[in-house]
Amino acid sequence: MKNKQLYTFISHIEYPAVDRFDPLTGEVISIIKKYEGYYSYRWPDGSTCIPIEMFLVYLSDTKTIKISDGGTVGVYARNLTHLVRYCYTKGVQFWDLQTSHIDELISNLSSELNEYNERVRNNNTVLTIISNVITFLKWIQTEYFPTQNIIGVDSACKRHQIKLATGIKNYGKGTGRAYEYFPSKLPTSITQAKKPTSNQIIKLLWDTLNKSKFSLNINKRLMKYFSIAEQKDHIAYMYHRRRFQLSMLEATGLRPQELISIPAKSNLIHLTNGKIEIPTLKRRERHSRIIPIDKATAIKVELFAEIHRKKLIKRLIKHGFISHESEVDDVLFLNPETGKKVKPDAAYQEFKRLSDKAGISQKNCQSMFRHRFCTNMVKLHLLSFMNKNPIKSKFNFSDSDYRTILTKVATFTGHKDPESLRYYIDLAWEELDVFSYAYDVSNLQDKLKSISRLVSDIQGDLHGSNSLSKLQMKVMLDSVLNEIENIADLSK
Repeated sequence: MKNKQLYTFISHIEYPAVDRFDPLTGEVISIIKKYEGYYSYRWPDGSTCIPIEMFLVYLSDTKTIKISDGGTVGVYARNLTHLVRYCYTKGVQFWDLQTSHIDELISNLSSELNEYNERVRNNNTVLTIISNVITFLKWIQTEYFPTQNIIGVDSACKRHQIKLATGIKNYGKGTGRAYEYFPSKLPTSITQAKKPTSNQIIKLLWDTLNKSKFSLNINKRLMKYFSIAEQKDHIAYMYHRRRFQLSMLEATGLRPQELISIPAKSNLIHLTNGKIEIPTLKRRERHSRIIPIDKATAIKVELFAEIHRKKLIKRLIKHGFISHESEVDDVLFLNPETGKKVKPDAAYQEFKRLSDKAGISQKNCQSMFRHRFCTNMVKLHLLSFMNKNPIKSKFNFSDSDYRTILTKVATFTGHKDPESLRYYIDLAWEELDVFSYAYDVSNLQDKLKSISRLVSDIQGDLHGSNSLSKLQMKVMLDSVLNEIENIADLSK
């Protein structure tokens, strides 16, 4: 079923005002709803699929809808295409679906193969699609067919067309949350959840980045406009943009799509104080978090913003790519030809090119850096908690202790619900258990990692030192030497 896309994203929607009575003031207030976008949805024959459109509008009241990537509503729009195509092919309405239909849909999703005879979707992806289908069918039952038992858990006096089962999502220490799911038989080859990226992979990426620093090229179109010196400056911008991307993934654990939205102006102040402001996605309201980063990373990001980003803007204005600095988006991660915020896929491709150049064959993606950061943060807070409470160990942590730790970690990672970090507790204990002296090894690892990163930086910069100005070389060397001195003091 490879027909054309069933939905179209229409940006900047404003719905007609709705009059609401305010019981506190006794006045009638007109409320205007504004959204970043709206999904126009069609059946495969081109006719409007009204139920899905209405459901996505309903979701927009509580879940994010974004121009850049569609947000959570966009995920539902994509996943529900499978249900829409299935119902169209079978000639069945949403409200007439039976358990057998969902079983067949799951079978179709699980058995579809690509040109390499590999499954198009792993089991986790299939389960996510079916979960979105269940949410939609529950909504349509509640809103339009309240007397028809379309979907739910059977009881002695009620039978449903689509039969769900109940389960408990365990959080450890006897706590859990009940949920409903569709009982399905999926293939036994379940793809494991993403694991945190390893320190070896991180080091390999940094080494590859530094070694390739002076082998980067710019496209032929730009070469027509830029002088030799400007071409070198443009290549330097592309290198430092990659460096900025890798630094943020490792140092902040941000979501890949948060990277492209990090503001420039406000961060010039935060960086001088060893902090950085990151927009928090997966929130309907605009929200950001300000988190501390190490001095060396803050200096590098500041140099990227104050030197390479500003030079890029001047080049684009000089050669007519933009007419004024006001046209440049207030983000650090800029498109090198337009001065605008880049698309999420551009950052993804940038990371993929670096991974390919490093010769990494195993699964490696930006989100695995977030898993590494979350795991490390939980490890550090576990160690800190035990340091303040000497009688505590892995075997006598209470659920309240874990909630305290996860709440603190969530302020760094941007998780709205700290409980969603429970997954990282087992990973953290597993990594801490490898070492017999967790405190000393944890501190030593951090120091060695910092020294290794600085050595890699020096090797890369010295390799092409002829292209650096004296001022840049002085600032770079001063920051590196100061950081090494700080690490040496900490190790005493």
